[in-house]
Amino acid sequence: MSTTPPLSSHTDTDADTQWLDQLPHGPGFRFVDAILEIEPGVCGIGRWSPTGAEPFFAGHFPGNPIVPGVLIGEALAQMAGIVGLGRPGDEAAPQGALAQIDLRLRAAVAPPADITLHVKLTRHLGALAQFDVHAENNGNRVARGSLTLAAQAPAAPAPRQ
Repeated sequence: MSTTPPLSSHTDTDADTQWLDQLPHGPGFRFVDAILEIEPGVCGIGRWSPTGAEPFFAGHFPGNPIVPGVLIGEALAQMAGIVGLGRPGDEAAPQGALAQIDLRLRAAVAPPADITLHVKLTRHLGALAQFDVHAENNGNRVARGSLTLAAQAPAAPAPRQ
């Protein structure tokens, strides 16, 4: 019996935590806050809500901060990793490394913001998974493109001290 949460449209924080814990990134470099919908191996929608208090905003256009486009790309890659590779409860599940990204930024995003992250798996080729992606803020598309993740064996846990 699988422990993978099914396709969902929810506000279940426990299920979100199960999915987000699949990311190899720690809280300081995690750019997906919530899973809004997911169909594992097919598609998903997540959300990143930068507040403006994050340290990187201090130097990114001081006085008039905008969300760095490269971080919107990273958020989309993280959401793609959850959709394409995530298997909650499976410590042997592969992790993804960003192999390629082609992202067009269409509008600046000022914090605070709720950026909706849309990813759809379009193709598998061996260890590579390709996704069509786009991000929205306030119903406006702010980025679109494609990205490719390369599946890798999970890293061994660091020794405890």
